[in-house]
Amino acid sequence: MIDLNDPTLQERLLRRTPEGRYEISEIELVKSMRALQSAGNTTGVHLLAEVLLQRCAPLFQRHSQGLRHRPDLREEVISNMSEHLLREALDPKEVFITQNFIHYLRCLCVDEFNRVLRQEGLYYRRDEEGRPSGRPQHVPRSLVESLRPAASDDESSPNADVADPHDQYEQMHAIDESQRILTYLSDPLDRMIMVLRAIEGMKWDDIAVVCKRTERTVRLRYERARGYLRECIAREHQLAYPPMISQ
Repeated sequence: MIDLNDPTLQERLLRRTPEGRYEISEIELVKSMRALQSAGNTTGVHLLAEVLLQRCAPLFQRHSQGLRHRPDLREEVISNMSEHLLREALDPKEVFITQNFIHYLRCLCVDEFNRVLRQEGLYYRRDEEGRPSGRPQHVPRSLVESLRPAASDDESSPNADVADPHDQYEQMHAIDESQRILTYLSDPLDRMIMVLRAIEGMKWDDIAVVCKRTERTVRLRYERARGYLRECIAREHQLAYPPMISQ
């Protein structure tokens, strides 16, 4: 656990290794926060939580760029990301965060960003080339009136200025879509196995070591999770493109 009485602690929290990583990693911060919480040291928890949020802030900013034309929503997204991170950082049942922090953080950012898009009626399905298609999945009640076009002879009511959905999606990369698909997996271990194998391309024996399971177990869980994701994607496609009923 991190020694809060270390006079060089502030310097060590900022110091990086020759590889560019922090000398005190984010995983160490999370583990120490949990230990301090168990000991009832709320001051120490707040100190390390502030450091953790400062380190994650650049990624929060990058994953919320799609809402830069809506500063109010972007601020809400970043706030939700911070709250979600701290809640799970202090939850001892959340294991993924202490095993592969960077991928956990990316999943969190994508989840919160898409949640706000759905909430505000800005979430669109995308075609095979990643472009928005169809109608938004949800239109909030607060926007219903503003989405109705004004009558052509009514000069007092200007047409609604609706945010262009293409703007936010142009900035998102394929990795964001893959992380969104992973959210269908409710088990953190299944998500981690899929990330390590499908995205990181790690070998089965290395994945088994990271996950603390046998190689056979991680292979079976991977195949089961992959089949489940395939079904989820197929259902998405059916909802987006329902079959035409012949007359």
